[in-house]
Amino acid sequence: MPKGRRNTISSRNSSSARTSSGSGAVMPGISMGGGAVASGGSPGGNAATSEDLTAEAINDRLQQYGNIHVRVNSRSRGGNEDVRVQFLDEPGIAEVSSELGGTYNVDYVNGSCNCMHYRMREERCRHLDAVDMAIGEVSESISGNSGIDAIRRLDQIEEDARNNIERDQEDDEFFYLDHMATFRRKLREGIDVDYEYENVLNGNDLTFGIELEFVGGNPDAIARELYREGICAYPERVRYHAPSVEGKWKLERDGSVSDGSGGGELVSPILRDNPETWQQIERICEIANRYGARVDQRCGGHVHIGMEPLDTARQRWRRFFKIMSGYEECIYRAAGGDLGRVRSNSNEYATRFRERAEFGINHRVSLNNEYDVRNLTRAVSGHNRYYGINLTNISDNRRDTVEFRYFNGSLNPKQIQANVKLSAGIMTAARKCRTKDISSIGYEVSEPFKRRGKIINEYNTTSPRTQNKLAEFLDVIFTRKKDKDALISVLAKNSWK
Repeated sequence: MPKGRRNTISSRNSSSARTSSGSGAVMPGISMGGGAVASGGSPGGNAATSEDLTAEAINDRLQQYGNIHVRVNSRSRGGNEDVRVQFLDEPGIAEVSSELGGTYNVDYVNGSCNCMHYRMREERCRHLDAVDMAIGEVSESISGNSGIDAIRRLDQIEEDARNNIERDQEDDEFFYLDHMATFRRKLREGIDVDYEYENVLNGNDLTFGIELEFVGGNPDAIARELYREGICAYPERVRYHAPSVEGKWKLERDGSVSDGSGGGELVSPILRDNPETWQQIERICEIANRYGARVDQRCGGHVHIGMEPLDTARQRWRRFFKIMSGYEECIYRAAGGDLGRVRSNSNEYATRFRERAEFGINHRVSLNNEYDVRNLTRAVSGHNRYYGINLTNISDNRRDTVEFRYFNGSLNPKQIQANVKLSAGIMTAARKCRTKDISSIGYEVSEPFKRRGKIINEYNTTSPRTQNKLAEFLDVIFTRKKDKDALISVLAKNSWK
């Protein structure tokens, strides 16, 4: 699992409480006394260290208030009841007592209580309500927000503190939604773009990998020449899932495309956005094409993106699922590549993910560690690796990558680069497109990112195959006009699925 949450935040736990009925207690906007501790990596030095938002620190802040008196409704007693709440030394535990009802301990992390009502019925009790109200009194006002909305706000604060917020990224603040006539013309006429070697992914330090399926050709000759150039690990086509060698490609047999002595799959090592990576991809395509390799409707071109942009941050996963639900048809259109239309067997090998994405948006789960992430991805994927988005590598603890399976196969380096840009752009948007400033750590989200975040939050699945939807999709996932144009060059060659 990529770096992210540290053990000190092993529980976002004390920041939220969940019950069997789905309600929860939260502490949005609680001042952390001395404020955020600045660290490097963020514009303006507004980043915060993870220690600022530990469960212990939040609990200490609550304890400063001593006894907190609230008035709650008691259905069993037929009226309102005055209740005292005190947050104990143990993070996540509060003591709730009243003159008539005795004293009980509430675990506001897990949303449970040791009172008889909760133990017998596993229903939300007045003691949980009392803790909610007490937290509300010492936090910024959350009037008008449901418990889950407040949880999301705190999640946002935490994710940014853990990951030092923004990384350097060019943003020309250009939105095709504001220039639809230009967008329609480019989509109609097509545009040519250059193959890039430097800063292709706009400052992202994420890792990625690609799989390039092809038919025909002479795979042994391809592997042999790539081996001589130090690119390939083996001088011949090897068996499916042959051992990998660090830093080296391999050419494998693949049952879906290998026929006799022809066909195979070129599998990359872990790659980063640097000139060597893009030069290798260009060279691999040149050699494969020279020895007769080609792509047809059977071939896929899969892109793996390291899951670090999502990490164990629930809000980022929610944004990811919203993008996938709202813009999947746009992705299918881009996936056609050089063939003009996504391959006919995509229903078998890259089936629609939208329904699973909606499940992920609404699935109530706390993400405190790697185990929680694996549980989430297991629930969303349903153990099926053949969706357009494959999460089983994460759920099965094989490797920490999100696999984009939508794309047709390609041996065109420009097309492959566009596929990687799209996949990385989605992951980056999920990480960075927020709608509000993060006042708790003194960070101001730029207006363009707020706009993108608002588009994501207001996603819908209506009219999924329109030019406006395409423009909206590109404006969400890219901050540079040239990256949007790289995808327009692909979209212009393709029709809807």
